[in-house]
Amino acid sequence: MKEKLRNDYRYLRANIINKDLKDNIIFSKVISNKKVICSDTILIYASNNEEVSTIKLIEYFLKIKKVGVPRIENDVMNFYYIKSIDELKKGYFGLLEPITNDKVEVFDNTVSITPGICFSKDLYRIGYGKGFYDRFYDKYNIYSIGLCYSDCLVNYIPNDEYDRKVNEIITD
Repeated sequence: MKEKLRNDYRYLRANIINKDLKDNIIFSKVISNKKVICSDTILIYASNNEEVSTIKLIEYFLKIKKVGVPRIENDVMNFYYIKSIDELKKGYFGLLEPITNDKVEVFDNTVSITPGICFSKDLYRIGYGKGFYDRFYDKYNIYSIGLCYSDCLVNYIPNDEYDRKVNEIITD
C-alpha cells in the first residue's frame, strides 16, 4: 500500500496546479511559524522540481539563522551548515547537497523542515522509501515540520515501528 501511495502521489505532485502560488503560501506560513521564528538553526532539504520549493526558504533563512542541509554519506543522512546557496551541488539521487564540511553536531533550538511525497492527518509521511529521516529523528529529538501540498494530505498512511511522525504539517 505504501508503494501505491508513493507512486500515486508522486504523479499528483508532479502535476500540481498553481505550484508557484502554493509554494508562496507555504513559504509565508513557514516564515511566520512560531517554532521557526524562535529557533536558532533550521535543517532544511534542497527541493527538487516536484517537491514543495525550499530554495526561497533557504535563501531567506541564510540571512537570519544557521542553516543545515542534508547530505547522504554511507547510507546515513548528516546535515552540514551552508552560508550560501552556491555551496549546494548535485549529489545523492541527483539532489542538491552541501559541499561544505561544517557538520551540524548540536541540535539545541533546532527545527527540521521535512520533505514528503504525502502526509497523513495523524502526522505520518511517505518519503522515498530509504528511511533517512525516520532514522535521523529516531536518533535526534528535533521539532519537525512537514511541507506538503494540500492535495497530498491523506487520511491514513500505514506505518510501522520504524516510522516517525512529524510534529506538524504546513500546507497551502
